[in-house]
Amino acid sequence: MIKPYSKYLVLILILVSIFNSGYSQNFSESGINTGVKAGGSKLLGEIPYDFSQIINELENKTGFATSFEISKYISPRWETGAEIGYTNLNGSTNSPDFSAEGFQYSMPDDLIGPVEYINELFVQDFFFRYFFTPANTESAFVPYIRFGGGLLSYFSKFKYIDAPGDELIFGKGKEGYTKLSTPVFFLGTGFKSTISSRIYMVTSIDFNVVNYDFLDVVHNYGPAGNRIDLAGLYAEFKIGFFYTAGKPGGKSKDKSKNKNPGSSGSNYLPFSR
Repeated sequence: MIKPYSKYLVLILILVSIFNSGYSQNFSESGINTGVKAGGSKLLGEIPYDFSQIINELENKTGFATSFEISKYISPRWETGAEIGYTNLNGSTNSPDFSAEGFQYSMPDDLIGPVEYINELFVQDFFFRYFFTPANTESAFVPYIRFGGGLLSYFSKFKYIDAPGDELIFGKGKEGYTKLSTPVFFLGTGFKSTISSRIYMVTSIDFNVVNYDFLDVVHNYGPAGNRIDLAGLYAEFKIGFFYTAGKPGGKSKDKSKNKNPGSSGSNYLPFSR
């Protein structure tokens, strides 16, 4: 179930789109940006709605994350786009002690050995990106913030570490188990680095929130066996390269002036010359 604050975020996204519609006419001829990012991901924990604590019942490890993004500038400082991505969250413990033991479906009363989880997440989302300087500034550091939301699909395993890969204690999206999808919302920051008039690099970190306690493939229960409502939080750090097809757009007036007429691209990254 989506909590009220999720609805507020959707409303904000719509309002930003309407606010920027007046600028879009000036950028209607700007090109389409496409690119691929890759990096690492990690579950940070599961959090009660009162933010009283961060719960981690396993030792979370770093996984792999990648995404494909397509976007377009709608004003000098705003960009909107869509993204599809893959994220791997994983972790383990040698001394299992879960509140879900004996309560969660197919979870035994006592786990008898080291266990691990592997949660493969596939996301489809849309986003807005706001640049603190004009997006077309030719610089190695053009900072931004990014926010949006989408749909997250789970392909999850919870198993004994020494068990075969298809011998699960519990799972989702795998053969014999039900499918699971939830909304996901994210807020992130990063910077854009110009390489040439059509090619640039993006460095980003995003914090993703889901309104369901299943990122570690184990639910959380109280002493009486009641499910505890928690939100899951995971982070992604990625670097990617992008190409602008069509008209890149006008140069920003904020870029530094090149006083040496014999040189060019002085504001690009060093390896772009």
